Amino acid sequence: MGVFKDEDEVYRYLGKIFQVSLADPELGPKLRKVGSVLKLNQTDPESTIVIDFGEGVVQLGREGGTPVTRPIDAELEMLADTAHRFWLGKVNVALAMARGQIKTKGKVSAVMKVVPITKPLFGTYEDILREAGRADLVDAVN
Repeated sequence: MGVFKDEDEVYRYLGKIFQVSLADPELGPKLRKVGSVLKLNQTDPESTIVIDFGEGVVQLGREGGTPVTRPIDAELEMLADTAHRFWLGKVNVALAMARGQIKTKGKVSAVMKVVPITKPLFGTYEDILREAGRADLVDAVN
């Protein structure tokens, strides 16, 4: 079993980091400039997050959040643990893709434009977990 007990936790923590990043006064405009729509399919637990960076919209699951209406540029499939480890600064995306830990469909360039912009959020993700009383999720990867 992965670090998240259910899909609600995935949305609560991984979904929140996208919401926070798009609302950030410095990073939000940079992410919107990318303009891509990415769909993240996580397993263990099953969960889906769709981010429309151009519109600043995050859709959590099939029904949660604001629905994304623009076409998807790229899809990523990975364990929820891999996404969690990424946000803690522990995953090199290009290497994970080469090793098959992250599978992609569509425009890989769309993914690679977003990744460097998100690095300043690694500490923010850790703060989100700690403030929620989930330091165990941070410590699980150290």
